[in-house]
Amino acid sequence: MRRLGWLLLVLVIALPLLGAAAALVAVRVVPERLKPLIVTLVERGGRQRIALAGPLRLVVSTRPRLIAEDVTLSNRNGRLTARHLTAEIALAPLFSRREIVVERLTFDRATLYPAATATPAAPPPLAAAQQAPPAAPATPRAPRPWRIRLQALRLTNSQVIGVDPRHSLTLTELDLPAWPGPRASDVTLDAIYAGIPFSVTGMIARLPGPAVALSALRIVAAQGDVALDGTLSLGPHPGFSGKVSSQRLDLDAIRHALPRRPHAAPLPEGVAPATGAPSPQQDWRDQNLPFAALGGAEGDVTLALREVIESGAVYRDIALHAVLREGKLVIDPARLVLPGGPATLSLTLDAISAPPLVHFRATAPALALGPLAAAFHWPADNAGALEAFADLAARGETMRALRATLSGKFGIAAVNAELDNRLLLLPLAKMLRRAHIPPLALAGEGKTALRCFALRADLSDGHASLRAGLLQTSRLDLGAAGTLDLAAGTLALQLAPSVRIGGNALVVPIRLDGAIDDPQPVPDESQQDGALAAQPCRPALALARDGRAGPEPGPRKPDKGLSLHDLLRGLVK
Repeated sequence: MRRLGWLLLVLVIALPLLGAAAALVAVRVVPERLKPLIVTLVERGGRQRIALAGPLRLVVSTRPRLIAEDVTLSNRNGRLTARHLTAEIALAPLFSRREIVVERLTFDRATLYPAATATPAAPPPLAAAQQAPPAAPATPRAPRPWRIRLQALRLTNSQVIGVDPRHSLTLTELDLPAWPGPRASDVTLDAIYAGIPFSVTGMIARLPGPAVALSALRIVAAQGDVALDGTLSLGPHPGFSGKVSSQRLDLDAIRHALPRRPHAAPLPEGVAPATGAPSPQQDWRDQNLPFAALGGAEGDVTLALREVIESGAVYRDIALHAVLREGKLVIDPARLVLPGGPATLSLTLDAISAPPLVHFRATAPALALGPLAAAFHWPADNAGALEAFADLAARGETMRALRATLSGKFGIAAVNAELDNRLLLLPLAKMLRRAHIPPLALAGEGKTALRCFALRADLSDGHASLRAGLLQTSRLDLGAAGTLDLAAGTLALQLAPSVRIGGNALVVPIRLDGAIDDPQPVPDESQQDGALAAQPCRPALALARDGRAGPEPGPRKPDKGLSLHDLLRGLVK
């Protein structure tokens, strides 16, 4: 009896498997019979279409695999074509739940055309062998319809075609859950974008509503890395809330690797540009800034970047908190280490106000002059530190409009430093020559001791007034006053270089007029007393620092001044 019981148990287990095997063998003999079922399951609900142009093949095993060739899928989001499609199917749900569970769907040599690039043509009509048979007459108890569930997706040797083919994405291998569930799922990607190979690893999970949780999602390329931890919203107001971090980002290398936009060919004579298209001759300062992009997104981001390379300069330890709500972006605080030293910034962009508002604040208590000058590719043989502050606001849709409404104040100060003569004296000597004034031996090599430097400007609606302008060095003093009209791009400045000769001061007054980018220096006969160059350091420094405390200038060091030989040599040049 015990043997009979075991025999019955074996038969109970084996008979369904034998029946399944027989069914699979039958389908394997004529796999085309599966096409109508696949079409019906995929197109049910009318949200997507499928075309199976190539043959089907079924590999029977404990995990059956359905292999199709020349497959096209399309929906409102775009179109995908694949040379090969492989579906790995779980066997047990076929009999227990009338459910087709695709454990992994693999597309090989696929091309994905997003909605913006996909051709609107519908998939080709199904052949007679593909069309579903007519529905059977209704029965009192219709069987429960088959369901299909996809667990994981893989793309290999595939491409995503963008609007600009130069920015297409090549997917060497992509593994991700078909649609992340409440539990975190692994994501891996090896791809090439615009010639830049990169990889993505991490975990994602679906959240209530149209949102996805990202955990340790890391993007790595030769040019740098970025890690994301937070929530990605996909609803009507897309955005990201969480942390963005990086150990290194080389923006110069990324910019060099990306394809450059080709220059637009000039239009034939008499042909006007299309309506709404920017004119090829349009000044970039008159082009609208992308404020509108802030209106449709929301976010709350903490940024931590260890090292960023931009224009050859290295910025370190960048830490900021940014919040975007209802078209208003607030970055406060933002701390970073500039090439010369630490700085604290804040920025507000209000895109909803009409016109948009920009408000910027910054303080940098001690920027080393050597690294700072090197970052701007200036002569870098300098010593000492620079102090700076700014509190500026403007309104407008374009850079020109912002410049014309710029208001606020800024200041720069330095004491007890050394400057490379190529940075300080050589430009001044060139200016004197343009004004037909002897340069007085100011263009020598070496360095000049700087006792104090103070610059303070107050701005209102694009007009800047110098409240302090003073430079004291071992070779000369320089005072400055005047105004700048940022809207018109002009300036009107008075400069008073004062050179000491044998204990006496020789003042050479200059006036700078004209365009900001090409000022014209001329002798200024209105300055007779040299008062601009005789300003004391401390009041000027207090203005340049906006009342903040700072180091005091040391006593003026005795110097030999210019000798008669130096003066005569400057006069005959």
